[in-house]
Amino acid sequence: MTAPEHHAATDALRADYDATPYKSYAIPQSAPGLLAAIAHLFGLETADVATARVLEIGCAAAGNIIPFAARHPEARVVGIDLSPVQIEQGRAHVAALGLNNVELAVGDIATADLAVLGQFDFIVCHGVYSWVPDNVQDAILTAFRKLLAPEGVAYLSYNTYPGWKSKEVMRDAMLLAGGASGTPEQRVTDARDMVGFLEEVAPADGVLARVLAEFRSRDEAFGDFFLLHDELESVNSPCYFYEMVGRAAEKGLVYLGEARPETMVPANHGPKVAEFLAEKCAGVQVLVEQYIDFAINRSFRESLFVHAERARQIAYQPDPRRYQRLHFAAWTPPADGQTRMDQSRQEYVEADGATLFTNDPGIKAALEALNARWPWTLSRQELIDTVTARLIAAGFTPSVTIADTVDNLMGVLIGQGQARFRLDPVLPEPTQTPLRVDDAAGRMAGLAAGGEASTFNAWHEPLILSPVDRHLVPLLDGTRDRDTLVDALVAIDAENPIEVEDAAGRSRREVFAEQVDTLAQRLAEMKLIRID
Repeated sequence: MTAPEHHAATDALRADYDATPYKSYAIPQSAPGLLAAIAHLFGLETADVATARVLEIGCAAAGNIIPFAARHPEARVVGIDLSPVQIEQGRAHVAALGLNNVELAVGDIATADLAVLGQFDFIVCHGVYSWVPDNVQDAILTAFRKLLAPEGVAYLSYNTYPGWKSKEVMRDAMLLAGGASGTPEQRVTDARDMVGFLEEVAPADGVLARVLAEFRSRDEAFGDFFLLHDELESVNSPCYFYEMVGRAAEKGLVYLGEARPETMVPANHGPKVAEFLAEKCAGVQVLVEQYIDFAINRSFRESLFVHAERARQIAYQPDPRRYQRLHFAAWTPPADGQTRMDQSRQEYVEADGATLFTNDPGIKAALEALNARWPWTLSRQELIDTVTARLIAAGFTPSVTIADTVDNLMGVLIGQGQARFRLDPVLPEPTQTPLRVDDAAGRMAGLAAGGEASTFNAWHEPLILSPVDRHLVPLLDGTRDRDTLVDALVAIDAENPIEVEDAAGRSRREVFAEQVDTLAQRLAEMKLIRID
């Protein structure tokens, strides 16, 4: 691409995002704490997350890096984005939160002076790579190589084949219908009209019908901004996984793994997949990954890359000794409601609906310990100690192999994607009375001037708040009791009515009192507070 062509393409992208900014939220899979834990699991060490240097390329309004910066005041966080409108939105949020460890800059990664940025322990590029021209894709990988610290980890999300092969048909149809539309709003309308038409005429048992159904579920969840930038953007160039690995290798980078490591396990995709890949791939992880993509028709990846010099340190079969530094969280309740601390066979329900069977009292004790702490973490040693205590209380003599039992269980849960793990504990202070949430999370909830309000929790998860909670959460600084919170809602409602459900037949005060009385449970479900 020539310089004039690059400038024209860049100007078009900038105009699109200035006109319709992308809603910017925390992306849990890109959290530096998770990236560090995955690297550790696969044999690599990283910088301390608490003091890490983090860069996001294509940060939009910084909704993904602000939560990290707020929870890690000693870290240094930099975001770069093409859109001045989005950067200004991000700067306003940074200022409102009082953060002094965040720097946001308008810039084009393909023309920026990378040397002035310095080096970073974690680099995140989410929702950008597949939606920019080839030369910008090349520049992103070049930036990874130049800006990544020797022990750094880079996260890259991108669209993949073969899954995008069928989706491209729908995209082409929507572009045909809305390509000549004059405004973003009209493009969206015309594109959705095309989808509606195709839904009426596509054979019910055909590939297109399945693609349209998947589109509908995404469209209803995200709305206009997602449709414009993810489906209708002028550039959308998926690739095969092996092509991405080759491009990274040309820049001196090597594939580390996925931000969802359970997707890397062939057995999780069925016994036939596991059997076939064991025969065909000879343990070559890149080949395993590409075969899996074909087997499950994958359309999107969140891959981690490191410097090629570290390739020999990567171990795709985790050594259980790596668990010693980890902190775990898991929710796997017994199917019949209560654990029997004996040697009877018992079923436990995993988060995805699958089941785990065991008659081992040690495994039962470990699952119960994790369930009791959920959604917060236990260190490996805490887990071992708790299992030991539970076994003694149940009349068993603890075995010297308890540590192995715990390690084997965690290996299974991590491999199946049923356990969360970090190098540092995720454990807030116990709930205070009056209620108090993390200062930054509370202030973030109060930033929305209208429309949707959101915040984040300690797991780097985005939280969309209800009309009532968007007003309550910013008030939870530990100084307001129950009656004061009810009074505050009544006063806010008098100025600007708050949307509430099931209010018929009751006074507004009664409705708000009920909302305040049930607030602690909602906060716990959102993982904003810890209830012991």
